[in-house]
Amino acid sequence: MATRMMLCAVIVLLAIPVAWADLPDPTAPPVASAAQGSASPGMSLTAIKRRGTQRFAIIGGQEVAVGGRYQDARVVRITESEVVLHRGADVTVLKLYPHVEKRLRNK
Repeated sequence: MATRMMLCAVIVLLAIPVAWADLPDPTAPPVASAAQGSASPGMSLTAIKRRGTQRFAIIGGQEVAVGGRYQDARVVRITESEVVLHRGADVTVLKLYPHVEKRLRNK
């Protein structure tokens, strides 16, 4: 009887990781989709971070600062919620939260 209970316990413990294998990682950074019509298909702004007074953008997994290059575009401005890139005469704006619109509260 005790052997059967041990065998059942082992089977249950071995089955738990298999059941959780398809769950997404809650600590993984979100997969940001670029705003439609405002960016090239391969460009996605994942995060904006600060070190002291300097800001860095994470675009397509690559960390770039103002003046840096991503693909063939130069980063000209990084704000708290967007990054502006110049590619020749083209200007591309990548928004960190493309579907969120800031509004002032009514007082």
